[in-house]
Amino acid sequence: MARLVCLCNFVDEKEILSVLKKGAVSTKEIQQHTGAGTSCGRCLPEIDDLVSSYKKEKPKGPQKKLDFGF
Repeated sequence: MARLVCLCNFVDEKEILSVLKKGAVSTKEIQQHTGAGTSCGRCLPEIDDLVSSYKKEKPKGPQKKLDFGF
């Protein structure tokens, strides 16, 4: 099991990353899809960090250089 991020709602890092990979772009969206951070709120800074880190690491375009033969 991955490390728990939200103890109140038993949401682990793997679940949060999965939601980010599916297109979530904000902590609010993570809350809506997982319930993480909706109880005591103590995990919100960590969720914010995961969202920020994912945005920095996420590929922004084609990973291969395309050769059109020109």
